[in-house]
Amino acid sequence: MSINEAMIFAAGFGNRMLPLTKLKPKPLLKILGKSIIEHQIEKLIDLKFKNIVINAHYLSDKIISSTMKFKPVVKVIVEKKILETGGGFRNALIKKKFFNIEEPKLLINGDIFWMDTKYPSIKLLIDGWNKNKMDILLSLKKKKEFFGYNGDGDFDLVNPRQKISKINKKNDKPENVFTGLQIAKPSLVLNNGNQNFSMKQIFFSLIKKEQIYGLSDQNPFYHIGTPDDFSKIKDKLIK
Repeated sequence: MSINEAMIFAAGFGNRMLPLTKLKPKPLLKILGKSIIEHQIEKLIDLKFKNIVINAHYLSDKIISSTMKFKPVVKVIVEKKILETGGGFRNALIKKKFFNIEEPKLLINGDIFWMDTKYPSIKLLIDGWNKNKMDILLSLKKKKEFFGYNGDGDFDLVNPRQKISKINKKNDKPENVFTGLQIAKPSLVLNNGNQNFSMKQIFFSLIKKEQIYGLSDQNPFYHIGTPDDFSKIKDKLIK
């Protein structure tokens, strides 16, 4: 099965990135001459994605104008209020922004940046998808290899030697970090009665069911949490 529809989450305020996000949304910050979201869209188009939905709220007019050149593959849906990632995905499905609401979708956090130096990370995730086993497949990065990341991590893989393993959060400082790339079945959010909710709430509810999986990515990912992070990333990539 080929996954060829995606959603990019770009509605957030980016408060931690102030003052850089005072006049533009975080996904429009530029790295290597292009905005973060432009890098993401081009990766998707290179992989022949037919439909890319972007949700916007904060400075939505700038998201719309900056992605205009990618029409008709790209369409922007403006949220009147922040719905978070799960609510945003559900809203796009309800408003029929996808061609097929039954098939799984690739979801991308609009503020993540990575380099496809070894292979296309999106293709790796799609190739690892198994609709019979999985409700969600997350792209994970070892936190010690995640440039600029200083947190405690998100998940442990049950068998780290397998590309795809069940995810199990058992300790306080898991080895892997969620990169912001995932594949998810639409039914997970369509069946949620809430209007405003995060995809992370779904992650943890699926752990006990053993229907959420993780795949370790070897490409370089860059954590953009603060203006200082952003400056260090740009310096590293210029060198």
